[in-house]
Amino acid sequence: MFPEYINQLFYLVGEAVVLLAVLVLILSIIVTLLIIYSFKTGNFFAARYMLIGIILLENVIKTIFWIFRADDSIVDDVGVRLRNYINNKKFLDTPIQERFIFMPQCVRSTKCPAKLTPEGIKCISCGLCGVGEARKFAEDLGYRFFIVPGSSFIKRIIKKYQPKAIVGVGCHMEIKEGLDLCHRYGIPARGVPLSKAGCVSTDLDWEQFYEAIKQ
Repeated sequence: MFPEYINQLFYLVGEAVVLLAVLVLILSIIVTLLIIYSFKTGNFFAARYMLIGIILLENVIKTIFWIFRADDSIVDDVGVRLRNYINNKKFLDTPIQERFIFMPQCVRSTKCPAKLTPEGIKCISCGLCGVGEARKFAEDLGYRFFIVPGSSFIKRIIKKYQPKAIVGVGCHMEIKEGLDLCHRYGIPARGVPLSKAGCVSTDLDWEQFYEAIKQ
């Protein structure tokens, strides 16, 4: 038998754990409802607090989606849009000439003849995919455009050239990691998710991409 004060301590700890679990569940349900609302309407309520909730409670929120047989990719989609929304003002305040675009190599054609260089793949506008046209459009606006095979290239380019704003294209996970990286560097960023993810032959909604960089 434990002394009475030990039993009392165990009881208090148990109560605290139960209360914490209930609090986490309630907050997760609230954030889940806000995610569904934002996904359906495109509007955000208490955006910064909502983002903190998604970051801290992501696993619980996705479990709630799984329990109700809902597509938990909605959580990632709203997370990207939420980050874009929060970064929007600083992004728009940055001159286009100081903005960089990072395009993943998986968007290009599997027959792409472009070569890899220390600063990514150098597009030669061969016409086999939409990357060449996008690069020309972006550079005509004033952007610097990079086709990168991985995050190590992005970090190297950021350190070398110190862009003031970034547009990143990728799957939801890559964008989330990229936006977190930009946040650590204090760089306002905008993510454009792929419409079809994967390692090769991915798809991008080019209209969405052009809309993201024209502003």
